[in-house]
Amino acid sequence: MTHAAGVTVIVPTFEAWPIAHRTLAAVAADCRASGRPWEVLAVDNESGPGFRRAARGFAAAHPGVRFVFRTGLGGRNFQPGAARNIGIEQARHPCLVFLDADCVPSTGLIPAYAAAVARSHHTVFLGHRVFVDPAGLAAADVAADRRLLDRLPPVRSTSNYGLDVERRLPELHALAAHDRPYDLMYASDMAMHRSCLGDERFEAVFDGRWGYEDIELGYRLHRLGRSFAYLPDAHVYHQEGGSLSPDERARGRRRNFAIAEEMIDGFGPYRHGNARAGAHPERDTGAAGPGRRSAAGRGGG
Repeated sequence: MTHAAGVTVIVPTFEAWPIAHRTLAAVAADCRASGRPWEVLAVDNESGPGFRRAARGFAAAHPGVRFVFRTGLGGRNFQPGAARNIGIEQARHPCLVFLDADCVPSTGLIPAYAAAVARSHHTVFLGHRVFVDPAGLAAADVAADRRLLDRLPPVRSTSNYGLDVERRLPELHALAAHDRPYDLMYASDMAMHRSCLGDERFEAVFDGRWGYEDIELGYRLHRLGRSFAYLPDAHVYHQEGGSLSPDERARGRRRNFAIAEEMIDGFGPYRHGNARAGAHPERDTGAAGPGRRSAAGRGGG
């Protein structure tokens, strides 16, 4: 008898427990239903006592969920890349699924990623985001019935530069012919086999500010000959609200975009000529949706 390969879901967290709770509850429910060996590995960037208390209670009630609580960050809590690296090193299963704490998986995400990764060990698989505001919905209810999120109206998201439809969607649908497929690699929703990563990891130089650590890793994987594929069934519901303000996001973006320009060949000119909303900081108008805070872990840029 052939046993299905196991899945590790890696989720960086920082504060905003109600948002993370909905995501983690849904992930745990979907993993249990998958029939595969699984674990959820949440790596926390030094949240406060209230978050840690709630997280420990959740893990105790959900076998298969592990938390790693980082300390000594000196107030530099926005470190999703470093958190994901810890998750990669501690993962017990070969299929690595990466989600942000504000991204509730669709019910098809875990099985779609697990099946795709089993077929191709050297492909990075990507999903897309649906932008909703589920404030007031209980985590257990969302975990039991994702149709609750389907019924919500789309929102104009700060994380999507004020748009209510995933701005990468046209490029994702044409990903097979994309000259720079790694530019669509957002660690808020992606999966790959451990061997696809090899020794590559998220670069520490991006830690402390928002953006581009995932795209830069994708660039290196692209140079190693990895392929990229879009799975429409592997979408997430991106939740509004959280711990990172639009101003913090914009400041971090300017700093990390400059770093990405140095590390990714031709990145600046390519982004300047890309019509995608928010492709280049110089084209920002300052209008980034409703001005609400967004959770600390979104990938991409």
